[in-house]
Amino acid sequence: MKKISIVLTLTLICSFGAKAQQVLNLNDAIQIGLENNYAIRISSNDATISRNNARDLYASLLPFASASASTNGSRTNTSQTTSSGTRDFNWAHSTNSNANVGLNWTVFDGMRMFATYDKYKEFEKLGEENAKITVLQTIYAITSTYYTLVSQQHQTRSLEDALELSRKRVNDAQNKYSVGRAAKLDVLNSQVDLNADTTNLMRQLEALQSSKIRLNQLLARDVTTNFTVIDTIIIDYNLKYETVRQNILTNNPQLKAAKFNQNISNLTYKEIRGDRFPIVKLNSSYNFAHSESEFGFASKNTSSGLSYGATASVNLFSGLIQNKKEQNAKTEINTANLLYEQLKQDLDAQLSTAYINYQNSLSLVKVEANNREIARQNQDITYEKYKLGSITAVEMRQAQQNYIIADFRYINAQFEAKTAEIGLKLLAGNLR
Repeated sequence: MKKISIVLTLTLICSFGAKAQQVLNLNDAIQIGLENNYAIRISSNDATISRNNARDLYASLLPFASASASTNGSRTNTSQTTSSGTRDFNWAHSTNSNANVGLNWTVFDGMRMFATYDKYKEFEKLGEENAKITVLQTIYAITSTYYTLVSQQHQTRSLEDALELSRKRVNDAQNKYSVGRAAKLDVLNSQVDLNADTTNLMRQLEALQSSKIRLNQLLARDVTTNFTVIDTIIIDYNLKYETVRQNILTNNPQLKAAKFNQNISNLTYKEIRGDRFPIVKLNSSYNFAHSESEFGFASKNTSSGLSYGATASVNLFSGLIQNKKEQNAKTEINTANLLYEQLKQDLDAQLSTAYINYQNSLSLVKVEANNREIARQNQDITYEKYKLGSITAVEMRQAQQNYIIADFRYINAQFEAKTAEIGLKLLAGNLR
């Protein structure tokens, strides 16, 4: 018994620590997770890239201006023969300087550039929606793990109570044995039950610590951080099927992402369709040139001026490749539409299953709460009779086990009801 007490004490110290523990509420846990979680930070970076791509593409709608300048020099040995005679230039120096400012603007390309810009704006929205999906999934994981801890703290307390009652039974059995009112077998049986309860509590403490590590991991903080949770499960009993379904149609991020993919497919087709139309470009430039030479007829030459123009081009025949591209784009549109409708049906099926589970879980909470109260009263009455010697230790142990089972079932019913609730809210796209 002393060895078992020492092991249990060490386990309690390792699991809960000697120092005061942080009390972590659900809102704080979610806030920490939103700030630190790696998956959220990565999805946020992806959304930023999509946003930057959409903004950069806006520049393609504007004129493109460029400027260039150059200067060159040379020294040359030259011999020139003309009607007036021959002239020799040794190591003659010459320079050339040029400068250019140009402007090019695509004013029409079959509306392709506008479709491309709109498509990347849809990509931006898609990136933001994918980030929301990651946020919701992370909040769900944090919330689910948090309530797992709540239920495990309940179970731990229940096993601690059971252990305390078993200790009292051992003391009672030893006292009765010492005055000759009980057999040695009663003492041994009570000690066996105490050992079993000790083992159960130690295993429960291990499971509790594993869940703490998991929650710390989701919060992206030191996994050895010790804390407790507020051991209250508040269940929302007012979720209505039609309200949840309407929220799914308007707020579910997966469904919204599928809608953006539909829009992207339509805009891709417009891009490809634009290749059938002419491309019209305007261009203009200002040029400056200056040259000097120690030989030749002109020792200096300077010119400057403005040039401008327009070009138009059209693809007359591309070996039917254009037709194939358009057919494939239409097929992609059809696929995106089918995926959208399939997702709506899947969400309807998930909602129906989840709502049935939610309703059943709420009913089970009420049933198990009643069962737990009955089992508790039965245990209390049985223990009083056991102290008076009117019932056996086996009957006492059975009443004790019945209460533990009823208490666990009540805790699990609460946890399952809360899990069903947050599952519905996850589908509706609103977990906060």
